[in-house]
Amino acid sequence: MDAIALLEVFKYLSVELMAAMVFWVFWTGRGYCHYCPLGTFLSLIAKLGKQRIATDITSCTGCGVCTAVCPMSIDVASSAKKKEPVTDSLCVGCGHCVDACPVNTLKYETFFIQKVNKTCKFV
Repeated sequence: MDAIALLEVFKYLSVELMAAMVFWVFWTGRGYCHYCPLGTFLSLIAKLGKQRIATDITSCTGCGVCTAVCPMSIDVASSAKKKEPVTDSLCVGCGHCVDACPVNTLKYETFFIQKVNKTCKFV
């Protein structure tokens, strides 16, 4: 009886939970980042480092590509239209929106990057 119970627990943990996690990831994109302790920790570090996506480099055309490629489903386009920085706590700083922007409106920034740029005066 103990062997069957152990087998059921192993089956539950290895097959059913993993299948549910895979389904959840494909269904919601990166839904696990909303609840994962690591995601919460990274969000805290991002806030301390003043991570943001600057949206005032050029004029946004409103194409919506940035929002479409965001793995966290953040509405980057609405912030870019208003020229407000994206400081959403769900932003993982992947830079997909920055790379996808056809008019180079977006730029990834942190406190450290700003400090280095002011100190070194890169041309």
